[in-house]
Amino acid sequence: MIIDIHRHYSMEEGALEAYLDRARIVGIEKIGLSTCGPLFGQFDNEGVIAARERYPEMIISFGYVKLGIDGPDKVDWLHTMGFEALKMIVPAVPYDDPVCLPIYQRAEALGMPCNIHCGILGRLRNEAGHDVNSARMRPILLDVALRRHPALRVLMPHLGQPWYDEAWLMLATYPNLYWDLSSVINKRPVGALVDLFMSLGEDVWERVSKRLCFCSDASDPVEMYERYEAVLDAVGADDELRERVYFRTALELMAGPGAG
Repeated sequence: MIIDIHRHYSMEEGALEAYLDRARIVGIEKIGLSTCGPLFGQFDNEGVIAARERYPEMIISFGYVKLGIDGPDKVDWLHTMGFEALKMIVPAVPYDDPVCLPIYQRAEALGMPCNIHCGILGRLRNEAGHDVNSARMRPILLDVALRRHPALRVLMPHLGQPWYDEAWLMLATYPNLYWDLSSVINKRPVGALVDLFMSLGEDVWERVSKRLCFCSDASDPVEMYERYEAVLDAVGADDELRERVYFRTALELMAGPGAG
């Protein structure tokens, strides 16, 4: 079994079905489906709801919250609509701005994990009317949310690229911070990733590796599986760690430590 915990829902016709065909090749059985909206060429939250109705046994739904614009009532609405988790990207303010704190507080209270984009964003299809600033999405800006809300589970994608060391220190510090290798695994050599993983010692790697999740993001899932396998081979991962990466850690992210 594999859980693809971070997958975007493209508006291209037939994109979801094409992804599912590829996903089945490597044994993906559940998908954490999220949207970032038309700015990214993706469906909105209502689109995710419709996809979940079509594939109820497969889809774990992540609802998009616009930090700095939406309030905690948006979290309540998403929860009422059956969303299990939240997605945040392109905030109007930095992630540690006080206006964001009620969002994190509400997510923690409702037990909704948050997939919070960290790192640089390339140019988007049409940024007209949007104030995009990658500096608002640095890994260190998650410090306040993780420190004040220890029961809030956060998935940090992309290892915060290009702020890799910052991201690794955050992972070493906060046990409620999870991570995936989307995008960075397509750009950095395996050897460079292994060097980063061991940069604070094997004991840190031992702890942090238990919070690594498999995902495909917007890439081909078969290719991403092969890239994950190359990284896991390079660090000498045993069967237990591979099982965690491919599904047990995603279960823990969604349901909390000790989830079965």
